[in-house]
Amino acid sequence: MKLLLKKYKLLIKIVMAILLGVLIGTFLPYEITEFFIAINIVISKLLNFSIPLIIIAFVTKGISSLESSGKMLGITTCISYIFMVCAAFLSYFTATRLFPRFLTDIPNNIFESISTPTGSVFSQLSQINISPIMDVVPALILAFILGIGISSIKSTYIKGVFDEFHEIINIMVQKLIVPVLPLYALGIFAKMTASGQVFKILLVFSKVFVAIIALHAVTLFLQYFIAGIIARKNPVKFLKNMIPAYLSAIATQSSVAVIPITIDCSKKNGVSSSIADFVLPLCSTIHLSGSVISITACSVAVMLVSGKPIEFSVMLPFMMILGIMMVAAPGVPCGAILAASGILQSILGFDGAMLSLIIALHVAQDGFGTACNVCGDGSIAVILDTFNRKIFNKN
Repeated sequence: MKLLLKKYKLLIKIVMAILLGVLIGTFLPYEITEFFIAINIVISKLLNFSIPLIIIAFVTKGISSLESSGKMLGITTCISYIFMVCAAFLSYFTATRLFPRFLTDIPNNIFESISTPTGSVFSQLSQINISPIMDVVPALILAFILGIGISSIKSTYIKGVFDEFHEIINIMVQKLIVPVLPLYALGIFAKMTASGQVFKILLVFSKVFVAIIALHAVTLFLQYFIAGIIARKNPVKFLKNMIPAYLSAIATQSSVAVIPITIDCSKKNGVSSSIADFVLPLCSTIHLSGSVISITACSVAVMLVSGKPIEFSVMLPFMMILGIMMVAAPGVPCGAILAASGILQSILGFDGAMLSLIIALHVAQDGFGTACNVCGDGSIAVILDTFNRKIFNKN
């Protein structure tokens, strides 16, 4: 029981925060709700300040750590990115056609009532200025320049500096940002309850959750179908061999923790030891199709609820950049959604209320997203092993 509580500690805290927020919004005076929303304003400003630092620290480290060279590194990276973008497109087109059918019962102005500050406490806190050091896109460009530069010149000194910077920001995320996320969710759900919309929203997003799991399954089937065609083997057998890795990923919620299991499952699929040992640890860092599906689908759902227009011209750059941002995700609790927070705000225009809701949604299904990531890594290993044997003529 202690091990179970430790593994799902953040999820349990988020669920408890949501329930407590519902109770506060239902039974306590509105002034108490306003207090928690006031705290949310401060947390939102802190999160906005932290996002560029998270991007610079984690993307720089992720890219600079890709020390392996050669064709295999380039092919693995390209396949990983293509798989993530395709997963995002599948999620987007499915969500935009499916979600409007059961999101019609929620008023489009729900987030306006949730996020509109009123009262003296709000007016004072909203004036607190915690400006980020730079915008999200410049931070991403800088991280790529630094990461590629460090990897190219093989500078151990500069790499050491940014590795230590990564450790500092990682401590900030794990000791400051992640612990306040339940409090962040509490405030937003207390206000939603006070506005009389929380139960409708929870009911609707339970359907979104089911749709996301289904999208994970479809994506895995498509990825292994492609791997099966390339390897000329049965994709269903590939998937059956990956079941231990899938279940372990749900239990641990960590792609890195299950790398040994993923490698063992991939070897059962006929992947050579050299390819498995190279591809799977790499893909645990750069391939997160499950997380991309979850974030894209939840984004569409939140935008539909908020009444925001969902234009493909806006979603396209979001989905293209999202695949790149996932480099910053591994190794951090809620890493995928924290890494995506910057472009959710800068490209899709998410405010604090919308961001809080999507964080809660993402945490609720994070284990399944991780499992999809891990199993998808196995399909890439099959593809790379086939290329290695048939194209590069290596045993």
